[in-house]
Amino acid sequence: MQIKTQTSLTKRLSALALAAILSVSACAELAAQTWWGNPVGITFGQTARVTAANTGTRPITITGVTFLDSEGNVLGQFDRQLIQPGKMMSFDLNADDIPRESNRIQIRAVIGMVSPPDPDKNLRVTLEVFDNDTGKTTFVIAII
Repeated sequence: MQIKTQTSLTKRLSALALAAILSVSACAELAAQTWWGNPVGITFGQTARVTAANTGTRPITITGVTFLDSEGNVLGQFDRQLIQPGKMMSFDLNADDIPRESNRIQIRAVIGMVSPPDPDKNLRVTLEVFDNDTGKTTFVIAII
């Protein structure tokens, strides 16, 4: 009788553990967010820079930064990064490195992020375009 009770208890605990794992996994998926930046134009001699700043007290994981053209083709891609509280990271796309037919190209940045909850409350992201020779900023826009 005692063996049967232990087996039943073991099965219940296993089922509860599995349910907990699945719910944590589902919560992690729900916490993942993606932001699509506004399209901007760049030309030869310019660089587009996405800068992400963590203004919170917990690390924020950027799952990636991708630069796309107007057709959705990947022009540049950066892997997962962990941004510590109070720190910033920048991701650059140099227009001189983009093969294309015309002088000007429309681009947009895509930023993926997971955890902590509501990371957009503590993450500030800008897109800046600057001149490669002088370093002079052409413009800056806030993405998040």
